[in-house]
Amino acid sequence: MSSKNYKNKFQSGFSFIEVMIGVLIVSIAAYGMVVGATHARGELRAIAVKERATEELLSFVESMKGRIADGKLSITERSGNLQGETIYLFGNQHSQTKLAAKIFYDPVTRLITDSTSNVDRYLLKSWIEWEDFSTPSQNVVKREEIEMVMMEFPL
Repeated sequence: MSSKNYKNKFQSGFSFIEVMIGVLIVSIAAYGMVVGATHARGELRAIAVKERATEELLSFVESMKGRIADGKLSITERSGNLQGETIYLFGNQHSQTKLAAKIFYDPVTRLITDSTSNVDRYLLKSWIEWEDFSTPSQNVVKREEIEMVMMEFPL
């Protein structure tokens, strides 16, 4: 009878190896969740930066469309800006945390129109570039482009 009590005493509970395997499985699952959350946060930030860059580019293009439509583009404005105008997607030039981008545009070219049309058409190609810091091993330059034909409306 004492042999039976002795056997039941050692059969109840978990062994040390079972506990260690359980800890290992939980640790791997927790590590996977942390890595996944970090990656998701980086991707969400990259999407937010891209949306902000697109907003800035659209704002610039809208102002250029207005300048083209009123027919008062200067020769300097028509010649484009291939050096780029620096804007800040986040922060400003004095901020410690900032993200700079540059907006470029090709020379505004007049398109050849048929003789029946008395409206001048212009091609406007503009783009924005910024560095993507979401990949730690290398800095990748991201780019968004807009190209459109705009008409000058004589008053």
